[in-house]
Amino acid sequence: MFVPYVSPVRIPLLPPGARIAALADDASVTSLDVPRPSPHLARFGIAAQDDDGITMARARIAGASMLIAAQDETFLRGSVGANHGEALRDLFERARNERPAAVVLMLASGGVRLHEANAGELALARALRALFATRLTGIAVLAIAVGDVFGGASILACAADRLAMLPSARLGVSGPKVIESVHGKWELDAERAGDVDAVFGARARASRGGVDQIADDADAISGWIRMAAANVLPFGDHVARTHAQLETSSTLPSLPRIPPLTGASAEDKEGYLWRIGDVIATRHCADHSLGPDFSYALDSALLAKFGNADAKPTLAIVEDSAGHEVSRAAEMRFISRYLAHHAAVLALLRDHGVRVVALLAGNGHSAAFFVNGLQADLLYALPQARVVAMEPAAIARVTGVDVATLIEDDLMLGQPVKHFAALGGVEAIVDIDEFLRRVGAEPQ
Repeated sequence: MFVPYVSPVRIPLLPPGARIAALADDASVTSLDVPRPSPHLARFGIAAQDDDGITMARARIAGASMLIAAQDETFLRGSVGANHGEALRDLFERARNERPAAVVLMLASGGVRLHEANAGELALARALRALFATRLTGIAVLAIAVGDVFGGASILACAADRLAMLPSARLGVSGPKVIESVHGKWELDAERAGDVDAVFGARARASRGGVDQIADDADAISGWIRMAAANVLPFGDHVARTHAQLETSSTLPSLPRIPPLTGASAEDKEGYLWRIGDVIATRHCADHSLGPDFSYALDSALLAKFGNADAKPTLAIVEDSAGHEVSRAAEMRFISRYLAHHAAVLALLRDHGVRVVALLAGNGHSAAFFVNGLQADLLYALPQARVVAMEPAAIARVTGVDVATLIEDDLMLGQPVKHFAALGGVEAIVDIDEFLRRVGAEPQ
């Protein structure tokens, strides 16, 4: 755990631009912001913000040129809408052209903006893919949780080369109020700060590994950035080390051996991978949620299958999920890190020459879809498929809008896959036979 010297400058009390200035060498900050107000908020009676809740800049820190993004938690809790996510992706693409010493993410976000559910999830998924593409070129990506970081933003944080949290920060996929609403106060009382911090707080996260707790101080943070940027592992080595750190002794529940595609035969004894012709398909988890154990077991199967093989068959991700596991136990085990690792494994396979495609066969649900099907090179969908960024009750609670009338027919909130396709998130809506033809699978 890295806990440097403490001095008086408190970064979280500053607005995003001032946070960046506090870290940067004198007169070295160049704004990269352009107007990007969201066009989707007016119908909720919300005034758009010109930067859509994220500030971008180029600056020198300890003499090294870096690209920096700082989220604004005062604007809709730093939530990621379409333009916010697109700005993150653009920053990673800029990094691959400019080759800075590092990309620094100062994160404070509630996750995908539910007012723009479909567009926000798609934009953040593309930003996550761009983050991995940047890391694969050898550019360090460093994340600092300066406030609460939840939902997909917590996965983005854990996908960085190195993650730090300030003492007051909290981080997780499912926030305390979500867990309480699902399981009741007996599982987690969202009003008891001590209980919440014991699950989501910086000290708890640092104790699980993969997180540095750093002092709430400009000098300490810039020192951590300098240290972290100088000690980044090659991407493949980082994935291997993380996989070893996440190894679990838990016994997986017995899963029915159901082929994900007609004509598929089991490729491994556990049934996580299935073969259909020259295509390897993944086992979907429609009958349960995606938790740490299932995610880790699937990653183990993928790394064993594709890690050393000379021939690189197509990997077809079959997406149909009840969503990520929402529980205190999953958060205590740091599910954000497991989900980020799964997305990193897919990025590594792609870098090794594996063609990664996905079929949305049922529900593409929340963070499970975000790290899985949405990380494929191409996403196809069956006509009856649905995209569930969040359950309608949760969206209604956040937006104040009765979504019952919108859940079928609205571009941003509608669940039928045609809406996600209209946003450019789907290559084509096809039947099974057409999907198999497009990916080159020929049942034996």
